[in-house]
Amino acid sequence: MNTKVLKTFLTICRVGSITKAAQLLYISQPALSRQIQDLEEELGCKLFDRSKRQLSLTESGFLLQQRAQEILNLDERTKKELRENSGFLSGELRIGCVESSAVRFLADKFQAFRASYPQVQFELYSADGDDIRSALDHDRIDMGILLEPVEAAKYDAIDLPVADRWGIVVRDDSPVASHPFANGQTISSLRMILPRRAIVRTEIKTWFSELVKDETVVMYHNLPSLSLHFIRSGIGDALLCVEGSYGIRPTPGLRFVPLAPERLARHKFVRRKNHRLSKAGEIFWSQLQNHDL
Repeated sequence: MNTKVLKTFLTICRVGSITKAAQLLYISQPALSRQIQDLEEELGCKLFDRSKRQLSLTESGFLLQQRAQEILNLDERTKKELRENSGFLSGELRIGCVESSAVRFLADKFQAFRASYPQVQFELYSADGDDIRSALDHDRIDMGILLEPVEAAKYDAIDLPVADRWGIVVRDDSPVASHPFANGQTISSLRMILPRRAIVRTEIKTWFSELVKDETVVMYHNLPSLSLHFIRSGIGDALLCVEGSYGIRPTPGLRFVPLAPERLARHKFVRRKNHRLSKAGEIFWSQLQNHDL
């Protein structure tokens, strides 16, 4: 099983036809069919269900489709890392980041790092903390910025000098918009859009006791950006989020009102423990840890 055969297999999966794949790959249909048959014999399983009118993947085929992409990604990353060792620093750093003021912090660090290593590229993955941890665990990203509260015990972590206030985003015409702050009593009368993360929802209950009830919650979100439109349309009265998530994309007709008492969310920069990064990744981590960026 080599990478060329895996690329061929993924092409068939993408177009859903051996004939169409053969045309794209500029090989004959019988030759392509033979390659797939050889692959099935090597793996000892059927990859495609040919009994139906339209070609479809078997359960084994679905598994190989996922693994084949992972293998090809790893193959490409390995080649890039080996090129790094041959001279100048290059490659790609995959970094996840929550929607918060940490985005501005990260942008400054990217710029400073690329000033020294212009051949290094960044892939930015925007998600909430749960998805970023999942991406780390499955090696889809190298490092990530998480927003507290967070379960970070299984990661190496750097505390970042970035903190956001928790608050609510409401429409300008809401009675709450003119308030200097929002407390539990204020929020108890509002139809709320809350973060979906279980650890955050547990934290919210400690803040407001029983004042925020399930029947007042109209929606849960993983990223605040899309939820802003639901506040503007009146589906919910208030979106609970950190100030930075609203500040990076302020929306006309909406206003951020901080919570009282003040609730601060701090950030951690994390990576998997006992996992070596690429040369560029290790340098970036070290410079951030030692405040060299």
